[in-house]
Amino acid sequence: MEPNPRGAPREKVIVVIEKLAQIGEGRKLRRLEQIVAQVNALEPEMEALSDAELQGKTGEFRQRLDRGEEVDNLLIEAFAVTREAARRVIGQRHYDVQLIGGDRPCTRARSPR
Repeated sequence: MEPNPRGAPREKVIVVIEKLAQIGEGRKLRRLEQIVAQVNALEPEMEALSDAELQGKTGEFRQRLDRGEEVDNLLIEAFAVTREAARRVIGQRHYDVQLIGGDRPCTRARSPR
């Protein structure tokens, strides 16, 4: 191992930096896991909706946004509706990891620049 100028082996410094970087990632992952669990919990409710009721959710979401409700408050339900719509229309259910991927653009759009 090559020591860095302060005397600590370079590999140990890299390990410490990697661990520090993962602290925030662990929090993000737990938050995403909670979102997936909440979406999954809504699945029976979404399955019970008629096609017309499921389609009506889009208008409902627009009305709620127009009344000032935050996008974050709609996110879980919107993901659940999207998953159910995909299951009915194309016969494919989104995997949990796809829900996590769907949160990324939403998070970016909401984050201050």
